[in-house]
Amino acid sequence: MAPNFALKPNHWQKRIYLHIEIKNVVKKLLNALKYLFFLAIGLVVFYYIYREVEFRELMEQVSSINWWWIALSLLVCVISHIFRAIRWWMLIDSAGYGASRFRTFCSVMVMYFVNLIIPRGGEIVRCTVLSQTERIPFAVLLGTVVVERAVDMLILLVVSVFTVFFQLDFIKSLVTQLDSDAIIGRFAFLFSPVFWIVAIALGCVTIVVLYKYRHKLLEIKFLKPIVELMLKFWNGVKSILKLKHWPLFLLVSVLVYVAYFTMFYVAFFSFSPTSGLSFGVAVTTIVIGAFAMLVPVQGGIGPWHFMVFQTLAVYGVQIADGKIYALISHSTTNGMCLIVGAVCLIYLTLVGRKKLASDGAEKKESDSK
Repeated sequence: MAPNFALKPNHWQKRIYLHIEIKNVVKKLLNALKYLFFLAIGLVVFYYIYREVEFRELMEQVSSINWWWIALSLLVCVISHIFRAIRWWMLIDSAGYGASRFRTFCSVMVMYFVNLIIPRGGEIVRCTVLSQTERIPFAVLLGTVVVERAVDMLILLVVSVFTVFFQLDFIKSLVTQLDSDAIIGRFAFLFSPVFWIVAIALGCVTIVVLYKYRHKLLEIKFLKPIVELMLKFWNGVKSILKLKHWPLFLLVSVLVYVAYFTMFYVAFFSFSPTSGLSFGVAVTTIVIGAFAMLVPVQGGIGPWHFMVFQTLAVYGVQIADGKIYALISHSTTNGMCLIVGAVCLIYLTLVGRKKLASDGAEKKESDSK
């Protein structure tokens, strides 16, 4: 009687599946630990900043806040998000796909909601939920997001250059106040022209090679899905070249930041120690705070507060008052994003389920025919 080897493949398959499952669990655990680690850093910084602020003093300051100005600031914040949604919708439209403007706005709010939980995760999630509700390829949406972020970086760079040029005395005062030699030394390579030349050159060479040999790469079975994904991604990036209304796109991009700066400026009037500050101070504080947001901490908690009150201190605001303003501004803005984002996520999830159900019904109907 011939030996039965039927159990051996199943046994090894189970071991392979178990190994893959364990590897996936470890990867997810490491990602979770990474986010928890950065959150812990943010909370430590936050505690260090506010450890000397007494609760009674905080309540007294909060009671003195003019909440009508805060409400107006939050309204302007929503307007800035609407402008961002319009800009994204324009890029999606230029890529050859139609999307609901309202659902595009909801996806943007979901992005802010997720970013407050998982740093940088909102960009992926907003593409995912809009892809499910609008039947647009995920890679195309991701390509448009890359274009969006490139435009954001360009605008922020221009504003930063003007801030430095027109407020050199402020920059010198802030650097002296922060004693940031150690920080600058650690990231000195980012200021090296050689680093950026090499990075850009490598990126360009990689793109050219992949594009030139795309047809041959498509013939390789295991590379085909990756190449197709990259081509869809490139289609999204190219959407900026197909824009129907360039002036309008640039105008909306500028309005995103004008509304964002105005939101911060309007909030100044809610608090007596900051009510006399100018619009220029709001712009400078936002720019400095934006660099603090590069730290992968949920909502920039800790580093953002630190940079804001240090910046305001240069303009004559007392350290204690600057801390209170940073706390109020950050809490109200992000609280609004959490609430609106959660509602939008529930709405888009329900819409996505209906879409999947209708797709399944259509498929069954076509199969029956």
